[in-house]
Amino acid sequence: MSKNVLVVEDDTNICRLIEIMLRRQSLSTDTVGDGLTAIERLRARPYDVMVLDIMLPKANGFEVAAVAAALATPPKIIVLSAISRYFNDRFPQGSIVLQKPFDLVRLDDVVRSLI
Repeated sequence: MSKNVLVVEDDTNICRLIEIMLRRQSLSTDTVGDGLTAIERLRARPYDVMVLDIMLPKANGFEVAAVAAALATPPKIIVLSAISRYFNDRFPQGSIVLQKPFDLVRLDDVVRSLI
């Protein structure tokens, strides 16, 4: 059974790069570019992992993370952001924070460890 990953990132180049990496792992990947769409997707189907930017249009990453944490089966969260180091304590317990610019190999390793 394929694992489901939601990528929430408004930079299309970063999003495409992450999507390619995840598909190489044979993971089912959905990508969205804003927080409200991410919240809709989270409520519509379960995800095993969510790769989340903080600075998003329509709803920020903190709002998206709060909705994810309140789900019956919340996804594991990987936060990618240039400002994330200032907000580590505002994410659900167990979230992994990677500083932008991030190392793609490190992100790949983190995803593999969570799946």
